[in-house]
Amino acid sequence: MKLLENSSFEAINSQLTVETGDAHIIGRIESYSCKMAGDDKHMFKQFCQEGQPHVLEALSPPQTSGLSPSR
Repeated sequence: MKLLENSSFEAINSQLTVETGDAHIIGRIESYSCKMAGDDKHMFKQFCQEGQPHVLEALSPPQTSGLSPSR
């Protein structure tokens, strides 16, 4: 996974920090890619000695057909 920079989230994140009398809560939202990066693929292949191509699909996000949900 890789952190994706998103400037829109920074404005929201500034609103998610709350200070009360005895507590300081820092809230954040972040976006990450779900695609395996080079290091992730290498580590996965080390764990799975077969290295069969269809095995890597287990860590990929599901493919959508682009259709909207039924109404």
